[in-house]
Amino acid sequence: MMPDKRDDLSDRARRYRQLLFEHLIDRPPAEVEFFVNARRFRILAATLGPHLAGARILNVACGPFALEFYVAPKAAALDSLDIDPALAPLHAELRGEGLIADSRFVVADAMAFAGEEAYDVIVINDLFYAKHVDFHAVLDRYLPLLAPGGHIYFDILDRRAGPIWAFFNKDAAYRRYDLAGVRADLSGRGLTVEAEVPSMGIKGGLDGAARRLMWTLAGITNNMIFMARRTPATSAAENIRAK
Repeated sequence: MMPDKRDDLSDRARRYRQLLFEHLIDRPPAEVEFFVNARRFRILAATLGPHLAGARILNVACGPFALEFYVAPKAAALDSLDIDPALAPLHAELRGEGLIADSRFVVADAMAFAGEEAYDVIVINDLFYAKHVDFHAVLDRYLPLLAPGGHIYFDILDRRAGPIWAFFNKDAAYRRYDLAGVRADLSGRGLTVEAEVPSMGIKGGLDGAARRLMWTLAGITNNMIFMARRTPATSAAENIRAK
Protein backbone atom coordinates (compact mmCIF):
# COMPACT_ATOMS: atom_id res chain seq x y z
CA MET A 1 0.00 0.00 0.00
CA MET A 2 1.27 3.44 -0.91
CA PRO A 3 2.18 5.62 2.09
CA ASP A 4 -0.13 8.48 2.88
CA LYS A 5 1.41 11.75 1.63
CA ARG A 6 0.36 13.53 4.80
CA ASP A 7 2.26 10.96 6.86
CA ASP A 8 5.34 11.56 4.72
CA LEU A 9 5.13 15.30 5.26
CA SER A 10 4.63 14.77 8.97
CA ASP A 11 7.73 12.56 9.11
CA ARG A 12 9.74 15.22 7.28
CA ALA A 13 8.53 17.90 9.66
CA ARG A 14 9.41 15.81 12.69
CA ARG A 15 12.90 15.15 11.34
CA TYR A 16 13.42 18.82 10.50
CA ARG A 17 12.39 19.78 14.04
CA GLN A 18 14.68 17.13 15.52
CA LEU A 19 17.69 18.39 13.57
CA LEU A 20 17.08 21.97 14.64
CA PHE A 21 17.03 20.98 18.30
CA GLU A 22 20.21 18.93 17.82
CA HIS A 23 22.13 21.73 16.12
CA LEU A 24 20.75 24.69 18.06
CA ILE A 25 21.21 23.23 21.53
CA ASP A 26 22.10 26.60 23.05
CA ARG A 27 18.78 28.20 22.02
CA PRO A 28 15.67 28.43 24.16
CA PRO A 29 13.13 25.79 23.09
CA ALA A 30 10.59 28.53 22.34
CA GLU A 31 12.97 30.01 19.75
CA VAL A 32 13.30 26.69 17.94
CA GLU A 33 9.54 26.17 18.07
CA PHE A 34 9.16 29.57 16.42
CA PHE A 35 11.45 28.49 13.59
CA VAL A 36 9.49 25.30 12.91
CA ASN A 37 6.09 27.00 12.82
CA ALA A 38 4.93 26.61 9.20
CA ARG A 39 2.44 29.46 9.63
CA ARG A 40 5.35 31.90 9.22
CA PHE A 41 5.32 31.23 5.49
CA ARG A 42 1.64 31.28 4.58
CA ILE A 43 1.68 34.88 3.41
CA LEU A 44 4.99 34.43 1.61
CA ALA A 45 3.70 31.37 -0.25
CA ALA A 46 0.49 33.19 -1.23
CA THR A 47 2.17 36.40 -2.44
CA LEU A 48 5.70 35.56 -3.51
CA GLY A 49 5.19 31.89 -4.31
CA PRO A 50 4.23 32.38 -7.98
CA HIS A 51 7.50 34.24 -8.61
CA LEU A 52 9.89 31.63 -7.17
CA ALA A 53 9.95 28.89 -9.80
CA GLY A 54 13.06 29.20 -11.93
CA ALA A 55 14.19 32.33 -10.08
CA ARG A 56 17.57 33.28 -8.70
CA ILE A 57 16.78 33.76 -5.00
CA LEU A 58 18.75 35.40 -2.19
CA ASN A 59 17.55 34.63 1.35
CA VAL A 60 19.01 37.26 3.71
CA ALA A 61 19.34 36.45 7.43
CA CYS A 62 17.85 33.08 6.56
CA GLY A 63 17.84 31.45 9.99
CA PRO A 64 17.59 27.64 10.09
CA PHE A 65 16.36 27.20 6.50
CA ALA A 66 12.63 27.20 7.15
CA LEU A 67 11.98 28.88 3.80
CA GLU A 68 13.98 26.16 2.10
CA PHE A 69 12.05 23.50 4.00
CA TYR A 70 8.45 24.75 4.05
CA VAL A 71 8.30 26.64 0.76
CA ALA A 72 10.92 24.55 -1.08
CA PRO A 73 11.09 26.82 -4.14
CA LYS A 74 12.01 25.20 -7.46
CA ALA A 75 14.61 27.87 -7.99
CA ALA A 76 17.30 28.22 -10.61
CA ALA A 77 19.63 29.16 -7.76
CA LEU A 78 19.09 29.66 -4.04
CA ASP A 79 21.69 31.47 -1.94
CA SER A 80 21.21 31.94 1.79
CA LEU A 81 23.22 33.88 4.33
CA ASP A 82 23.15 34.33 8.09
CA ILE A 83 25.56 35.49 10.77
CA ASP A 84 25.10 32.30 12.84
CA PRO A 85 27.96 29.79 12.28
CA ALA A 86 25.88 26.98 13.83
CA LEU A 87 23.76 26.99 10.68
CA ALA A 88 26.53 25.73 8.38
CA PRO A 89 26.54 22.12 9.68
CA LEU A 90 22.74 22.18 9.91
CA HIS A 91 22.52 23.21 6.26
CA ALA A 92 24.89 20.42 5.27
CA GLU A 93 22.85 17.80 7.13
CA LEU A 94 19.51 19.03 5.81
CA ARG A 95 20.87 18.86 2.26
CA GLY A 96 22.46 15.50 2.90
CA GLU A 97 19.14 14.02 4.00
CA GLY A 98 17.28 15.63 1.09
CA LEU A 99 15.09 17.72 3.39
CA ILE A 100 15.86 20.92 1.51
CA ALA A 101 16.63 21.56 -2.13
CA ASP A 102 20.11 22.11 -3.47
CA SER A 103 21.25 25.51 -2.23
CA ARG A 104 24.28 27.47 -1.09
CA PHE A 105 24.84 28.90 2.38
CA VAL A 106 27.42 31.39 3.58
CA VAL A 107 28.07 32.66 7.10
CA ALA A 108 27.94 36.45 6.81
CA ASP A 109 26.60 39.51 8.53
CA ALA A 110 23.71 40.97 6.56
CA MET A 111 25.50 44.30 6.24
CA ALA A 112 28.84 42.75 5.27
CA PHE A 113 27.64 40.43 2.51
CA ALA A 114 29.09 41.45 -0.85
CA GLY A 115 27.17 39.62 -3.52
CA GLU A 116 28.21 39.86 -7.13
CA GLU A 117 25.17 38.27 -8.79
CA ALA A 118 21.81 39.71 -9.80
CA TYR A 119 18.83 38.05 -8.12
CA ASP A 120 15.23 37.80 -9.30
CA VAL A 121 13.97 37.53 -5.72
CA ILE A 122 15.41 38.83 -2.45
CA VAL A 123 13.76 37.63 0.77
CA ILE A 124 14.41 39.46 4.03
CA ASN A 125 12.26 37.75 6.66
CA ASP A 126 12.25 38.48 10.41
CA LEU A 127 15.21 40.89 10.30
CA PHE A 128 13.85 44.42 10.48
CA TYR A 129 12.45 44.03 13.98
CA ALA A 130 16.01 44.02 15.41
CA LYS A 131 17.13 47.21 17.17
CA HIS A 132 20.57 47.24 15.53
CA VAL A 133 19.24 46.82 11.96
CA ASP A 134 18.27 49.83 9.88
CA PHE A 135 15.76 49.12 7.12
CA HIS A 136 16.96 51.94 4.85
CA ALA A 137 20.61 50.90 5.15
CA VAL A 138 19.76 47.31 4.30
CA LEU A 139 17.99 48.49 1.14
CA ASP A 140 21.10 50.48 0.24
CA ARG A 141 23.13 47.27 0.34
CA TYR A 142 20.75 44.83 -1.33
CA LEU A 143 18.82 46.70 -4.00
CA PRO A 144 21.89 46.84 -6.27
CA LEU A 145 21.62 43.02 -6.32
CA LEU A 146 17.96 43.02 -7.42
CA ALA A 147 17.50 42.44 -11.13
CA PRO A 148 15.15 44.66 -13.18
CA GLY A 149 11.65 43.25 -12.79
CA GLY A 150 12.74 41.36 -9.68
CA HIS A 151 10.86 41.17 -6.37
CA ILE A 152 11.89 41.98 -2.82
CA TYR A 153 9.88 40.55 0.07
CA PHE A 154 10.18 41.64 3.72
CA ASP A 155 8.25 42.15 6.92
CA ILE A 156 8.51 45.20 9.16
CA LEU A 157 7.02 46.39 12.45
CA ASP A 158 4.36 49.12 12.38
CA ARG A 159 5.21 52.10 14.61
CA ARG A 160 1.54 52.67 15.41
CA ALA A 161 1.35 49.34 17.22
CA GLY A 162 4.26 50.19 19.51
CA PRO A 163 2.22 51.64 22.39
CA ILE A 164 0.01 48.54 22.44
CA TRP A 165 2.95 46.14 22.73
CA ALA A 166 4.70 48.49 25.19
CA PHE A 167 1.63 48.33 27.45
CA PHE A 168 2.24 44.57 27.73
CA ASN A 169 6.00 45.16 28.20
CA LYS A 170 6.80 43.43 24.90
CA ASP A 171 8.27 46.22 22.79
CA ALA A 172 11.57 47.38 24.30
CA ALA A 173 13.73 45.04 22.22
CA TYR A 174 12.23 45.93 18.84
CA ARG A 175 12.57 48.59 16.16
CA ARG A 176 9.52 50.04 14.46
CA TYR A 177 8.91 52.13 11.35
CA ASP A 178 6.42 54.57 9.92
CA LEU A 179 4.81 52.52 7.16
CA ALA A 180 4.07 55.59 5.05
CA GLY A 181 7.80 56.32 5.13
CA VAL A 182 8.54 52.74 4.09
CA ARG A 183 6.22 53.07 1.09
CA ALA A 184 7.76 56.40 0.12
CA ASP A 185 11.28 54.96 0.32
CA LEU A 186 10.34 52.02 -1.89
CA SER A 187 8.71 54.30 -4.44
CA GLY A 188 11.70 56.63 -4.47
CA ARG A 189 13.95 53.71 -5.34
CA GLY A 190 11.93 52.66 -8.37
CA LEU A 191 9.97 49.91 -6.63
CA THR A 192 6.25 49.28 -6.95
CA VAL A 193 4.46 47.69 -4.00
CA GLU A 194 2.48 44.71 -5.34
CA ALA A 195 1.35 43.30 -1.99
CA GLU A 196 1.00 44.78 1.48
CA VAL A 197 -0.45 42.24 3.90
CA PRO A 198 -0.98 42.60 7.67
CA SER A 199 0.26 39.64 9.67
CA MET A 200 -2.18 38.04 12.09
CA GLY A 201 0.62 36.27 13.93
CA ILE A 202 1.53 32.60 13.94
CA LYS A 203 0.03 31.46 17.25
CA GLY A 204 -3.63 31.38 16.28
CA GLY A 205 -6.29 31.22 19.00
CA LEU A 206 -6.86 34.32 21.13
CA ASP A 207 -3.66 35.93 19.90
CA GLY A 208 -4.81 35.74 16.30
CA ALA A 209 -8.30 36.91 17.21
CA ALA A 210 -6.91 39.95 19.04
CA ARG A 211 -4.73 40.88 16.07
CA ARG A 212 -7.63 40.54 13.65
CA LEU A 213 -9.79 42.72 15.87
CA MET A 214 -7.09 45.38 16.09
CA TRP A 215 -6.77 45.39 12.31
CA THR A 216 -10.54 45.46 11.72
CA LEU A 217 -11.27 48.24 14.21
CA ALA A 218 -8.18 50.43 13.90
CA GLY A 219 -6.34 49.34 10.76
CA ILE A 220 -3.25 48.65 12.87
CA THR A 221 -1.04 45.59 12.60
CA ASN A 222 2.04 44.72 14.60
CA ASN A 223 3.79 43.37 11.53
CA MET A 224 3.25 44.31 7.88
CA ILE A 225 4.51 42.21 4.97
CA PHE A 226 5.59 43.97 1.78
CA MET A 227 6.29 42.56 -1.66
CA ALA A 228 7.67 45.11 -4.10
CA ARG A 229 8.86 44.87 -7.70
CA ARG A 230 11.64 46.78 -9.36
CA THR A 231 10.47 48.63 -12.46
CA PRO A 232 11.67 46.45 -15.37
CA ALA A 233 13.21 49.40 -17.20
CA THR A 234 15.20 50.39 -14.12
CA SER A 235 18.72 49.02 -13.84
CA ALA A 236 19.75 47.41 -10.58
CA ALA A 237 22.26 50.21 -9.98
CA GLU A 238 19.73 53.03 -10.33
CA ASN A 239 17.37 54.59 -7.80
CA ILE A 240 19.60 53.68 -4.86
CA ARG A 241 19.15 56.28 -2.17
CA ALA A 242 22.09 58.66 -1.95
CA LYS A 243 24.27 58.01 1.07
